Amino acid sequence: MTFSIIGLKPIDTSKENSIEVVGIIKSVSEGGAKDLVFEIENSEITYYINRGLENGFYLDKSKSDFIGKKVTLNYAKSWTPLAPFGTTCKHITQISIDNKEVYSEFE
Repeated sequence: MTFSIIGLKPIDTSKENSIEVVGIIKSVSEGGAKDLVFEIENSEITYYINRGLENGFYLDKSKSDFIGKKVTLNYAKSWTPLAPFGTTCKHITQISIDNKEVYSEFE
């Protein structure tokens, strides 16, 4: 029961609970429930904007806007008993291109 409650706890998307990553976007795709998914060169981790394709992003435009560009992104630190050693897919809390913020969950 305790593991179920912890597993269903919402992700803390605050700036204080985020980790910053800088890299070149190598691909953009759709995943999950209308999530916008990013892959960064030389990384096995994927990053996603939760329901990004329902909230102002379009797949074709995002491909031309992001692929090949250097981005700075933040993702939420999270732990769940369903993946105690972490996951290879991280929830984006903020993303910027050339120091211009293009998405943020920070207040």
